[in-house]
Amino acid sequence: MNAATEKPDEELINLIARCALRDQQALKALFERAGPYLNATALRILGSRELSNEVLQEAFLQIWNNAASYRPHLAKPMTWMASIARYRALDRLDKEQRRSHLTRAIDEEEDFPGGDEPEHNVGASQLRFHLHQCLTTLGENIKRSIELAYLYGYSREQIALQFATNTNTVKSWLHRGAERLKLCLEAKHQTHR
Repeated sequence: MNAATEKPDEELINLIARCALRDQQALKALFERAGPYLNATALRILGSRELSNEVLQEAFLQIWNNAASYRPHLAKPMTWMASIARYRALDRLDKEQRRSHLTRAIDEEEDFPGGDEPEHNVGASQLRFHLHQCLTTLGENIKRSIELAYLYGYSREQIALQFATNTNTVKSWLHRGAERLKLCLEAKHQTHR
């Protein structure tokens, strides 16, 4: 390596070290130097400028919070920051795909028997609305477990791996979640009769 290629790395290493000391001017300078590259990394993954801008902000917050843990001998500064941006972008992509998949599953008419009769359409629409409302009342782990099991076909073991817990806990979440959904839907059905 020549001095010309080392100089930018040294400058970034210095800025990251200053961020570890909570130097906001260093963060601003780091953002100006690395932001365009990191944003392009996120944009390639997400395909949305709005989402990539949000991910860029999250990535720089993580860089700011983890600057003290950066070790120059383990990774070049741009590589370290790009891996943070890439991870944030992939995480956001996963969340957006799950949200989109859940919305599509709730919106699909084929899941509800009865054809195209107006009564069916109103009933199916009402059921989707009530199901969505009831899902939002569940705790995040229970809600996510139900989504993974019933929308994506995950096994209890796969869900346990996702949450770093055991299968008995997942079994309990699914059972409690199904019971709460049933009670919630029954209550909504009674009030709209």
